[in-house]
Amino acid sequence: MGGLTLRFTLRLAFVLGLALALVVATSCGDDGASRDLDSAGNGRAPIPQDAQASDADGDAPVSTMRFAHLAPGVGPVDFCYQGVRKGTFVGPVLGGGAAPAPTDAGDADTDDLEDDPLDAGADDAGPPRSASYRTVSTYLVLQAAGPITIAILPAGATSCTNALVTADVTLDPGKLFTVALFERRADAGPATLELGAFIDDRTTAPDKARVRVIHAALGTADVTSAGPIGVRAVASKTTVLADRVEPRRAASASEAVAVDGLGYVTAAPVPPPTSLAIGPASSDGADAGFDPWQSQSADLDLRGDSLHTAFVLTGPTESTFEVLWCADRTTSGDQTTCTLVR
Repeated sequence: MGGLTLRFTLRLAFVLGLALALVVATSCGDDGASRDLDSAGNGRAPIPQDAQASDADGDAPVSTMRFAHLAPGVGPVDFCYQGVRKGTFVGPVLGGGAAPAPTDAGDADTDDLEDDPLDAGADDAGPPRSASYRTVSTYLVLQAAGPITIAILPAGATSCTNALVTADVTLDPGKLFTVALFERRADAGPATLELGAFIDDRTTAPDKARVRVIHAALGTADVTSAGPIGVRAVASKTTVLADRVEPRRAASASEAVAVDGLGYVTAAPVPPPTSLAIGPASSDGADAGFDPWQSQSADLDLRGDSLHTAFVLTGPTESTFEVLWCADRTTSGDQTTCTLVR
């Protein structure tokens, strides 16, 4: 009887030991380090259960982007994404269950963001439910990097099928990007939706203003698209913000006015009130032949240490414009802080 009791006790100890080993193997990585089974770790957004399995590893590369809706003939939209030719689509991102967490982009290679002021309540805001024309989202972390396919969907979509447009962009890890939805119109032809990706640089200068101009004045059903443009800030003196901006591009690099390779101009502060003047680009950077449209005067906050992106949009009539003037270091709720200048 004592022998049977001993054998039973040994078998029970073996079963309990095996169960304990399985629990330890499940909760530890290959290197033995403990992992939280409910999050991706490393400060990244939790990976949704419906994300592609191939990117579900916590060490998979991520990218950081914000979305700019610059297509006047398109209503509110959402988007899905996937690695190019890899896995299934994740999303819809903004209104669906696979929304990535908004971020101040501190995980990217941008140490200067740590002390950026954010508007009250922005830290508690979730991803926007959709993106409307003339809005720019906060930065969002995507669980994919490199070549990425983005599908634009009508707001409220519950799946990633029936996209309005699908296009490939490249989002490198460790960098910040603005992905813009454009609407291009050929003469008397239908509108074509396009996507463009722009690398964002959060560098500032204490005694200078930095501005990037992006040309999205690609026409509407009633107004033709604009060709290459030049942009000036007009106050007590005139400051060149861009000598030449091609359609669907950021400002071209220029030594004359210190426009860098990403399209940012670095200029002396411009005191308010300030208006924006936009007209045909000059091939030599001179003002000759510059017959501009000019906006109303406003405080554009062109002080030292400021950083802005100006999205030039088609105006209500020929040769007129609107400018979505965005303060690139502040957010309001789930959006980048932008003002419409007319």
